[in-house]
Amino acid sequence: MRTIALLIAVVCSAVCFGQKKVASVDITGDVAYAAVDRPGDLYVIMTNGEALKFDKAGKQIGKKKFKSVPTIFDPKDGTRAFAYFRDTQTLESIAPDLSFTDSTPVHPEFAVSAWMVCPSKNEFWILDSADFSLKKTKGRGTSIAYESPFNDTNAENVQYMREYLNFLFILDKQKGIFIQNNLGKTIHKIESKELPYFSFLGEEIYYPSGNSLQLIDLYTTEKRQIALPYPAQFAFLTDDRMILVGNKKIEFFEFTP
Repeated sequence: MRTIALLIAVVCSAVCFGQKKVASVDITGDVAYAAVDRPGDLYVIMTNGEALKFDKAGKQIGKKKFKSVPTIFDPKDGTRAFAYFRDTQTLESIAPDLSFTDSTPVHPEFAVSAWMVCPSKNEFWILDSADFSLKKTKGRGTSIAYESPFNDTNAENVQYMREYLNFLFILDKQKGIFIQNNLGKTIHKIESKELPYFSFLGEEIYYPSGNSLQLIDLYTTEKRQIALPYPAQFAFLTDDRMILVGNKKIEFFEFTP
């Protein structure tokens, strides 16, 4: 039975490697960050601040130029993307085709030093590196609803944070991913060093692990791995695509979760 199980694992990996390529897109310059929205469109942020949006067929459907690379970029559900810039303490709400943005400063009374800010439906999460606290707004960002101490790590070690399924996920590249409840309290931790990014597929969180993606069910904690065709700077899974970003190109493959 053990031999059979090993053979099945090998076959599963081979299927992943043999998936049909849908599109290949050449890109110029270096990629700073990439993400997918819930419908499955891809966003790529270049190191020069240029942002590109692609549909699942590999067609470019949006483009804009930021003054600098956002500290946080969250495509959300595809209707309005979000960007936060630490150097200017500014939030931006971005049109679906990236054609225009609405800019808003972080209220100075909300945080002495807003290290990270990410969206939460009509509100925001703020990680204040001055007092190591997490704060959530209310009244559509007009005041602070509550705040919680964040002592799990040095706030300035945090590389990214994002809300998903009413949980807040905080990435520390040295310690892993902290999972907070809707009050900002740590309820779980995924321990893994040197994680460059994470993303979501349905009720699973996933992140790179060697030449594969490690997936964990957020409710059952069941784990599984999906092999990648080759190493990539960023790899994403959607309902019907595997997308690999890096090496001056973007490639789209058919995929079944």
